[in-house]
Amino acid sequence: MKIFEFLSKNSYTMLPSTKNPRVVLLVDNASLAQQSFKLYNPFSLKAKIFKKVIQFKAVYLNQFFKLFFAQKKDKSQFVSFLEKELQQKILVSLYSATNKNKVVLQLQTESAKIIGYLKYPMNNLGVKYIKNEIKAINILSKKELVSSYLLSREYKKKPFLLLPEVEGEITKIDQNILTSILLRFEREMEYSLSTHPRIDNLKKILIEQNLNSYIPLVEKLVFYSTKKYKLVYEHGDFAPWNIIKQKDTYTPFDFEYFIEDGLEHFDLLKYYYQVAKLLKMKEGVSLIEYISKKIEIYEFETLLSLFLLKEMAQIKEEGGSFEFEEKILGLLE
Repeated sequence: MKIFEFLSKNSYTMLPSTKNPRVVLLVDNASLAQQSFKLYNPFSLKAKIFKKVIQFKAVYLNQFFKLFFAQKKDKSQFVSFLEKELQQKILVSLYSATNKNKVVLQLQTESAKIIGYLKYPMNNLGVKYIKNEIKAINILSKKELVSSYLLSREYKKKPFLLLPEVEGEITKIDQNILTSILLRFEREMEYSLSTHPRIDNLKKILIEQNLNSYIPLVEKLVFYSTKKYKLVYEHGDFAPWNIIKQKDTYTPFDFEYFIEDGLEHFDLLKYYYQVAKLLKMKEGVSLIEYISKKIEIYEFETLLSLFLLKEMAQIKEEGGSFEFEEKILGLLE
């Protein structure tokens, strides 16, 4: 399916361009436009300013904006299917993920009330991630760590997931808050690295991705480790843009990379690795030093090496280049 096969019969604006849109947003009226722009949630300052300018025009200069910048679309078969499932008329805005594995649909009523956010896979890897997130929410919602989903169905033999709207703000947070979030996902069991389920899982993934040459390094790192590590529910993509602040509560979301038998500290490493690499544009020794100052943990180099191997396997599965991670691993060795 192409992204225009998910839309309802409405007027849309497309960003950053009509030829290669990342977001397709409802602009039929000011109320709908105000809600649809919640789907476009950039993290960089430049993109935030761009959003404010475009949103102002869409909401406050609505008729002008529709006349010159919006395109009309017809209702898709997928929307008709959803309307039967939900027993109400729905209006759709759309976000296409960077890796092209999925689309995220924002569903609104005609009165501009957000019903929820729907994830639909665009390829086999997207199917894997959606199934994994369904599994994660089933596990975590029973333990009251996250809210349950609204709907889980299949369309054209592919699973999709409808999640409730979570009101709040996405923002960077300090380490005390990060630690308090991760404490909620700790489990009672702890293991040495040589017996930890996450290390067995890492070896399996490396073999699946034809990265067998790194197995001896894993075994060497594990052999010299002397500490025990907790078993945790590992988010897998723990980053500033995947944590929402709700008054005094901080809640992670987007559990597509969830690992049930996860390793303590991997999520914290992921958070500061993402900040260092993507927001602060650090690399090499500078990146290692930044993370080590943020995370003062025993066996730091061992854990960071194992984390980088996990990242490399994931990047290879998604068809990307892991040269950046491999260079950092070489510095640690």
